[in-house]
Amino acid sequence: MKLTVLGKNGPFPRAGGACSGYLLESGDVRLVLDMGNGTLSRLLQACGLERISAVLLSHLHSDHMSDMLILRYALAQLRARGKDVPMPLSVITPSEPEAEFRQLASFGVYDMTLAEDGMRLRFGDLSVTLHRMIHPVPSFAFSITDGEKRFFYTGDTAYFPQLAELCEGHDLLLADSGLLSSDKTTMVAAHMTAKEVGEIARDARVKRLLCTHIWGGYQDDEVLAEAKEAFPEAEVAHEGETYEI
Repeated sequence: MKLTVLGKNGPFPRAGGACSGYLLESGDVRLVLDMGNGTLSRLLQACGLERISAVLLSHLHSDHMSDMLILRYALAQLRARGKDVPMPLSVITPSEPEAEFRQLASFGVYDMTLAEDGMRLRFGDLSVTLHRMIHPVPSFAFSITDGEKRFFYTGDTAYFPQLAELCEGHDLLLADSGLLSSDKTTMVAAHMTAKEVGEIARDARVKRLLCTHIWGGYQDDEVLAEAKEAFPEAEVAHEGETYEI
């Protein structure tokens, strides 16, 4: 498996950046994990739309799905001009918030599968398991394996100790590091701090940690310093970079 980072910011991008979006590839299977603003153009640089197997949306906040509305235009218009693009395209998504779900479900461009906790899906040689996270709207993590390597993407979530059990021993953990500890003002927040992410990676004994969903006003080295307190090998995801799993 290999992972390409299309965008890593949230809930707004840095200048020249993009919000959450990732391309996971294994053989002929290509899964897009989230598609926040600015990620569609990056996806087109990495992979033609005709090669996309499915899109998995962790949740329906705009910084994780807004480019799905533009992808909808692209697929419909390319198909109308005789191009061989997947339509309807398979999309796994929560059903709430209802307004955002209805936008995606309109026009028949997407074949919508409703996400559920514990759901198992198969795409070629990839097996995907969904896990419900803690967030203001329904949000899901994805544990994905090709039978040898294991990859875990948290999506957006507050910290909870059981998360370490879910990603135990994974080869790569891509984790929501949306806060610095100094900016966590309540016991339960909508995102994890970089320090909490490092602690989860340590407790789960993952082989590699990539911090993502970086607030547009932070510098990478601030986030990295916190994550390294508990997990010295921590890295910050870099847009446009491909990581072997």
